[in-house]
Amino acid sequence: MAYAEAPPVPPPPEIVRTESGYVPTAHRNVPLTLTKGGQSEKALIRYQVFVRTDVQASRPQSAEPAVDFSCAWTVTAYLEREPCFESLTGRLACAESYTVRLDDRERGEEKMQGDPEACGLATPSVAAAQARLSATLAAKADAQFDDDQARRFMPSLVKSGVTAKPRPLR
Repeated sequence: MAYAEAPPVPPPPEIVRTESGYVPTAHRNVPLTLTKGGQSEKALIRYQVFVRTDVQASRPQSAEPAVDFSCAWTVTAYLEREPCFESLTGRLACAESYTVRLDDRERGEEKMQGDPEACGLATPSVAAAQARLSATLAAKADAQFDDDQARRFMPSLVKSGVTAKPRPLR
């Protein structure tokens, strides 16, 4: 029995340019007084939401340099929490930040001609996607911060026997 040969698999596209950037969208500082066993200390939880934009220009490997190329982008949302603590001398020292990718994301792709340098963060369709996602995140940032504090940060304090009370930001 003779087997038919599978058609050749085309080589993956050649990546000719990449660019990435971060844009802060919203932030909030949450001042707390932490208490455990009669001792207390001041803490400041720094929150921010930001977007990361990744852009990639690619073209078929067999194509000549002047041929059309594909400009693809992904704009992804992140939440970052950085816990900081004030010492007896009043100095603020921050622990390692916690960053989590959020579900919010925009992707796109378009065919372009000419120089692949035209595919970047300043490309109108890329900049528009980044602006749309940034605006969406800014509108719901306070809810994201509240959710992280209630579901992720505070339970870890409670498990260790620490109580946290809000305090005025000076």
